[in-house]
Amino acid sequence: MSAFNGYVQGTTFHITYDFCEDAERVQKDIDSLFRVIDESMSLYDSTSLLSKVNRMTDTAIMVDEHFYNVFTLSKKINRESEGAFNPALYPLIQYWGFGAGNIPFPEQTPIRTIDSLKALCDFSGFSMEVRNDGYLLIKRKPYLRLDFNAIAQGYTVDVIADYFQLSGIENYMIEVGGEVRTAGVNHENKPWRIGIDKPVAPDQPRELIAIANLSNRSLATSGSYRKFYMKNGTKYSHTIDPGTGYPVQHNLISVSFFAPTAAEADGYATA
Repeated sequence: MSAFNGYVQGTTFHITYDFCEDAERVQKDIDSLFRVIDESMSLYDSTSLLSKVNRMTDTAIMVDEHFYNVFTLSKKINRESEGAFNPALYPLIQYWGFGAGNIPFPEQTPIRTIDSLKALCDFSGFSMEVRNDGYLLIKRKPYLRLDFNAIAQGYTVDVIADYFQLSGIENYMIEVGGEVRTAGVNHENKPWRIGIDKPVAPDQPRELIAIANLSNRSLATSGSYRKFYMKNGTKYSHTIDPGTGYPVQHNLISVSFFAPTAAEADGYATA
């Protein structure tokens, strides 16, 4: 089999697939897909379509197919999770020090400040129209912001999987930032075996809590143990509760979700 790995979207990726004589072309094609998705949905690229959406004060903007796909799936997961998955939380994410720009962790958190920020996180303030000339995103209030980080890596995995399928590559394992999708079998002609991390602190050695046989489906794991701050003896997770406006505070520290696509697994694991 052929394989390559690297760093993209602020994380690592690992891709293994059927042996291909033109592996260099495959890698270049996949690198191009990474760039196209970043140009659409990266929060860390000021020229990306998402950054333009977040800055704009106009009421509408034409978006590309990748943006449309992620937005539409986000609406579905938001509805089915009763708002637990909310890609419009960026004002709160940034306030708590987890957004782009390295904004410092707040020293104080007045309830009125949190309530004011929650009012800025209205995903229902966005809608999409499908037109003959493309996709029109409607933004009803200029202060609304989107953040697709909780689903974009899974979607990236799916885009690469689609590329493999169109290229006639039947056996593969794609992993971006821990979001995984597989098809067929591995080099031993057996189901792909994917380790699920034990939720331990980042400074602790990696341990596996389980190994999943994964063929023709996807797996994503989300947890409060992966990215957090400690402040005055309290742990603040990067996962924000849309209901309270605060980082989640509960005993559920890790969730693994299986789904047909990596974007679905990614989004539902977060919710």
